[in-house]
Amino acid sequence: MPIPLIYMIIIAAGIGLLPAYIASRKGRSFLAWWIYGALFFIIALPHSLFLSMEQGSKRCGFCGATSKMSAPYCRKCGYEFM
Repeated sequence: MPIPLIYMIIIAAGIGLLPAYIASRKGRSFLAWWIYGALFFIIALPHSLFLSMEQGSKRCGFCGATSKMSAPYCRKCGYEFM
């Protein structure tokens, strides 16, 4: 018996979360990557793994948020960069 279409949509939406989460941690749009991951998971997962952080940004050592290179402190937690 073939898998009903609704189950395939639910599975695709679920597996699309993984590349979306990875890409959002690197400063990319979660929604755009979720759609990309749901439609083309086989391509989106390695693509998200090999992404680099946006140019001109750095990651906070305390909370993990990204900030501009010129920022003196983290915009989320207030951690002061050295």
